[in-house]
Amino acid sequence: MGIILGFGHDLASSKVLLVDDDSFMRRLFEAQVKTLGCKVGIAKNGEEAVKMIPDEKPDLVLMDVVMPGMDGFEACIWMKRLPEMNGVPVVLLTALGRDAKERSFAAGAAGFLRKPPSLIELQSKISTLLLIRGLEQELGTDAPVVELLDKDSSFKPVVWMASTNQSLRLRITSQLEREGFTAKIFEGLAPLSEALESDLLPDLLILEHDPKDGDAVEVSKRIRSAEATAHVPILMLVLDSDLKGELNEAPCGASEFLLKSADAADIRQRVKLLLRLSVLESARRVNRLKA
Repeated sequence: MGIILGFGHDLASSKVLLVDDDSFMRRLFEAQVKTLGCKVGIAKNGEEAVKMIPDEKPDLVLMDVVMPGMDGFEACIWMKRLPEMNGVPVVLLTALGRDAKERSFAAGAAGFLRKPPSLIELQSKISTLLLIRGLEQELGTDAPVVELLDKDSSFKPVVWMASTNQSLRLRITSQLEREGFTAKIFEGLAPLSEALESDLLPDLLILEHDPKDGDAVEVSKRIRSAEATAHVPILMLVLDSDLKGELNEAPCGASEFLLKSADAADIRQRVKLLLRLSVLESARRVNRLKA
């Protein structure tokens, strides 16, 4: 089991603060996060976590929502007011309903996961957010992310999508176009693989996990392992059962996962997150060419 990301950032230098009032869940998440090589801090509730921030100085906070006293939403709001949390992502975990997702983002969270998340889902979310954090720290004020991803920007991100499911293609691409992105559609993996041989590459790839014409996981791994395409983020469209099944059993090249049933808000959030990563990685490669 493992995540192939290909962006060259060492997660061993990152620290994750875990916040949960359940001792079993703390031990479970600690073990899962440590498989990424990250350092781990532990807090038993929201109030303790907020007090720990100045000393711990985490690179990411993974926090339960339902806790006695200060819950995860309130703790996230307090954390985002602290200078030490500038640019530090918070991921909230809960088994609550759809409104919990909206409240998470309103509180300032960078991510939201249903509890308990699958191992691959948890690790990909943490890895992606830590990679973004690391690139932002490396680039500093040279990172032009906010301006480039603004809807009114002259920069129009190019997103390629490969799927043999016509209704899925139409739903996702219509959302991409509403966001002002340029979408190119491939009716399967074969035409996508051919297009990836060209010099013109997308800012983001979206792959259906189980297309009728091949193995998206193998294609994803090849994309991630090839020097020319290793920097391109991959969003994989999955069923809930996929996250709890075969995707947990073998290495996967996806940067993030999105349920096929996801609503417009979910699609927008995941796509913009990975485009942020793509822009940062492109900026780093330009800087290195100039050096």
